Amino acid sequence: MKKEIDLLDDAHNKITVKTLDNIKHGETIILNERFSLYSYFDEDYFVLRDSKYDDETFTVQYGCKDEIVLTDFYGYDDNEDFNSIK
Repeated sequence: MKKEIDLLDDAHNKITVKTLDNIKHGETIILNERFSLYSYFDEDYFVLRDSKYDDETFTVQYGCKDEIVLTDFYGYDDNEDFNSIK
């Protein structure tokens, strides 16, 4: 039986180097029913916004080669349910 991918992993999998290179400053891209990608106005700084908490919860950064890395997360319990939207 295949495990269902959670909404955080789904959002992370949708972000590519091409996405970060082409998002305009101040633009928001909806990734799924819980997470959106936001690019700040004045710099190449990207965050995931979590609609469940109405907050910016992860920094999105370029990693090695074509990898996208989520860092600087906060506000989640160890047992956070990333399939829940409420």
